[in-house]
Amino acid sequence: MIDIYFDNTQVLLLTAALVSLLFSIAFHLRSKENLTVVFLVITALLVNSFAALLDPFLNIWDERFHALAAKNLMSHPFFPTLYDEPVVNMAYDRWDRYHIWLHKQPLFLWQIAVCFKLFGVSEFPLRLPMVIMGSLFTLAGFRSGRLLVNKNAGYFTALFIITCTYMLELKTGRQALDHNDFTFLVYISLSIWTFIEYHYSGKKRWLYLTALFSGFAVLCKWVVGLLVYLGWFVVKLLEKKFNPVLYKDLLLSFTITVLIALPWQLYTFWRFPVEALQAYRFNVIHFTDALEGHGGNFWYHFEIFDMLYGKYASWFIIPAGFVLYKRMNDKKLFFALLVMVLAVYLFFSMTATKMTSFTTVVSLVIMLALGSLAEYLVSLVKNISRSNAVYNCLFISAVLFFVVYRFDFVGFQKRHSKWMENKTETSMLTHNARIFKSLVLPGNTVIFNVLGRHYIEAMFYTGLPAYSFIPSAEQYEDMKIKKRRIAVFKPREGELPSYMQNDTTVIVLDYQLEGPE
Repeated sequence: MIDIYFDNTQVLLLTAALVSLLFSIAFHLRSKENLTVVFLVITALLVNSFAALLDPFLNIWDERFHALAAKNLMSHPFFPTLYDEPVVNMAYDRWDRYHIWLHKQPLFLWQIAVCFKLFGVSEFPLRLPMVIMGSLFTLAGFRSGRLLVNKNAGYFTALFIITCTYMLELKTGRQALDHNDFTFLVYISLSIWTFIEYHYSGKKRWLYLTALFSGFAVLCKWVVGLLVYLGWFVVKLLEKKFNPVLYKDLLLSFTITVLIALPWQLYTFWRFPVEALQAYRFNVIHFTDALEGHGGNFWYHFEIFDMLYGKYASWFIIPAGFVLYKRMNDKKLFFALLVMVLAVYLFFSMTATKMTSFTTVVSLVIMLALGSLAEYLVSLVKNISRSNAVYNCLFISAVLFFVVYRFDFVGFQKRHSKWMENKTETSMLTHNARIFKSLVLPGNTVIFNVLGRHYIEAMFYTGLPAYSFIPSAEQYEDMKIKKRRIAVFKPREGELPSYMQNDTTVIVLDYQLEGPE
């Protein structure tokens, strides 16, 4: 028997999620589709909330940076900063210590800032946008599977999304690049779903939503957010529509997307021309250089497929794709989805910088294929059993087994709980967060000698400027001129400089922060 190391709230959320899942199964078997969707979305909300509560601290790479930038946006939403008050004379010349922070597009940060405004500044409101968006992702999965194949394919697609360990750890801020990549992949997934809805119904509202979600995707992480238009263009070609007039719906949607995404780009170049140019140059370098050690060979994104989608997923994806092709109602849409997947994998396989989440922008398509394979296997059982009672029992058993197998209960406890009391990343970051939250310092204080890059968490929790070094004599004198109090973490080795030892106004913080940096 496994001891439970989650707190009562987390256990309650998982229990409620199981109950909600059982309701969704019951309504699904009774062909009550609307209620099935409602309880699937509720299940997703509960599981995502559980994930958002896993870590009572800011994760490194890059949640802490996103949290601080979003917190600063609360006061000035169109003036993005990392060091909100660059009080110390130094070079703010790297993405991890910029003053003006254009390192990421702003939409996902605005979403976090709104949650901070509504619910206070802490870890759960930080992750609340991903809780909500993960639930919308579940809805998109169900509807897309329902339209492309049938309701069972939609149901299993939704289950694959809800139980995906990697996606859950994006929501808790543990996987790179957490909020940014997850929001990006969800908006792209929503644009693909609404395009599928438009393809089948022809209703203009779906066209406008496709444009909206694609524009939002661009405002999260740039031009890959236009991916849906590649698929749309493929459909037009396969329909043998070569007259430009027949592309007017695509062009209308694309124009709306541009009108949504372009103003921020123009604004930043007008308001922050030096910083905007620097940010764009940095983005380009991703394609030519393996930045900060994030390299890999051409097959990197194929090799991590199981990490993203679950154990043995790479074994099943090709037969799953074949099943999706055979069971899809519209083969043109299949080829559109396939081209999008191939384009993304080829593009990111050719770039020098490799990061795990880059290809997750096509995760909806991957989940659709795996969900269709599960639906096909269930349909075989139904055809063999020829008994609704037997089929229902097997379906319920299969879903519960699927969820238990996919949900990494033990892994979550190992990585996110107090199961292991040694100096794991979880215990170290929890320790540091407690120190920062406990600090009570005058409002004019500047904090120095913070371990590594933990100055970011220090600024988030204290609201004070923080730096990783001990101030030089010149910087020390500058703080005096600016009438700022100095707080400094006690050095691990050696002593403070003499000009600080004799100053009784210097606040020595006798705490030891812990890595990783």
